[in-house]
Amino acid sequence: MTWPSARAKAAWPLAALLLLTLLAYSGSFGGAFQFDDQRSIVDNPVIRDLRNFLPGGEGYHQRPNRSVAYLTFALNHRAGGLAPAGYHAVNLAIHLLNGLLVLALVRLAFRTPRLAGSALAPRASEIAAVAALLFATHPLQTQAVTYVVQRITSLATTFCLLTLVLYLRWRLAPSGPSRRPARAAGYLLLLLTAALAMRTKEIAFTFPLVIALFDLYLLDGPWTTRLAALAPLVACMGIIPATVLSTAGAAADFGDVQRLTRVQTSLGRLDYLATELPVMATYLRLLVLPLGQNLDHDFPLFHSFLAAPVAASALLLGSLVAFGCWLLLARTRPGPRPLDPAARLVALGIAWFFLALLLESSVIPIVDVIFEHRAYLPSVGFFLAVSAGGGLLARRLGDARGRVLFLGAGLALAAGLSAATYARNEVWATPLSLWADAAAKSPGKSRPQNNLGAALDAAGRDDEALPHVLAAIRLDPGNAEAHYNLGRIRLVQGDYAGALDSLQTAVALQPAQPEAWANLAAVLNRLRRFDETVRLVGDGARIDGSADGHFNLGVALAALGDDDAARREIRLLEDRAPALARNLAAYLEGLRGSPR
Repeated sequence: MTWPSARAKAAWPLAALLLLTLLAYSGSFGGAFQFDDQRSIVDNPVIRDLRNFLPGGEGYHQRPNRSVAYLTFALNHRAGGLAPAGYHAVNLAIHLLNGLLVLALVRLAFRTPRLAGSALAPRASEIAAVAALLFATHPLQTQAVTYVVQRITSLATTFCLLTLVLYLRWRLAPSGPSRRPARAAGYLLLLLTAALAMRTKEIAFTFPLVIALFDLYLLDGPWTTRLAALAPLVACMGIIPATVLSTAGAAADFGDVQRLTRVQTSLGRLDYLATELPVMATYLRLLVLPLGQNLDHDFPLFHSFLAAPVAASALLLGSLVAFGCWLLLARTRPGPRPLDPAARLVALGIAWFFLALLLESSVIPIVDVIFEHRAYLPSVGFFLAVSAGGGLLARRLGDARGRVLFLGAGLALAAGLSAATYARNEVWATPLSLWADAAAKSPGKSRPQNNLGAALDAAGRDDEALPHVLAAIRLDPGNAEAHYNLGRIRLVQGDYAGALDSLQTAVALQPAQPEAWANLAAVLNRLRRFDETVRLVGDGARIDGSADGHFNLGVALAALGDDDAARREIRLLEDRAPALARNLAAYLEGLRGSPR
């Protein structure tokens, strides 16, 4: 059988990667901003001015360990405002770059001293192509790519992959006096990418350990030299905890550390760990069989390691870790049938999966115990292991036959995954389609029901929205946002008494809701209780950031005869919402000629 030329061998993986990935995400460009995009991008004043990202600017204080990602949002805003297509294009470019970096990483791995002798080394480009294709086309990646704000995750992965690729290139490059300047520059560059990873998302914290394992099991050299090369990278891990502790001030104590190492939850650390064992098993299941994907999984909390799902997951994950350790140890032991060196890449992929999940799936409790984008960086290790393992299994069928089977199966699987990703992107097209999908898959969870109700209300379908919002409140009576949405719907429907009750509940549960206060003011105005409007929101603090709130306050002030204060609200609205400023001015003018 005649194989393609060297140029064709180098070109086809790139062509297949670009074609299948672009097809998979071709429908994403028209997608809307979703969920946290509203808070982090649409309503975020920091990204509207690049000067906020000058040294010492607000862009580095809002989310210091994610400031690089927010800088890219600011650049997007500068280039195209809030048009979602530009943000989606950048996200897809980052994902494609990550696919190319996976391709480069596997090729480099087979050039290392410990893998150069593998029977798979002559087929390194094919192993790399399958790993990159499966990574880039898998539908589980959709949330990290199409959900705009999760550029934070995909960009952190870019810098992690780039650091490892640059490190392997640096270690494999020839040395000598004449090469010292180039090697020094190369090392400084990889240190820079490591630091950028730490400033993009906290998941980068454990990645220097992945690099250390690659050095330990794939490279050679004196231990002193290797440790000297790894030490600065390991030191980069300190960037994240140092930044976290700095937010607590110089007098940070144990209580501050306890507070700063949990995210919006009081769940116990061991309870969180017990829950994360089935979560990690779920990520593996979704990577193997991507069915039942959901933006908002209704995942149970576990409070005992003896609970059946926890124990079963621990057994599965422990077996996988044990298998990885066996692959490393069995390769180093003498015997009649030693394993192919490529088994080390399988073991390293398994270690990568667990190390990349360590921060979000261990003892740092996070309010949402599972999100699909968290599997993005770990999935690289999974696909490294699958591709190398698949190559080793296919080789047992014979060189030519195994090669055809491996490539054929890899390409067919990538094509199928690409089609599944295209379908998943259709779900992400609008808030209505996304939350309808989530509510159907998580019928017992309050948030999807509430958000579906909000999406239906925004589409002018308030009668259809009402049952979902009521269901959200029934499932979680403390859901302040659901009470707010119910108040808005009742206001539109003319049920002012019901709206008043719902909005009062909303602000009691969560006082820091400017829009809830704004709608409460609107209801009070409809009931002609103008003095209560002024008493509740008259100082402006509760409605800060809400143009509707200032409009409703201006209406109340005008109705009570305080024209000067009403004109003050008009001036405030002229920059924020000119249309509302004109409406308020017209209302004031109309009152002048009519009895109050």
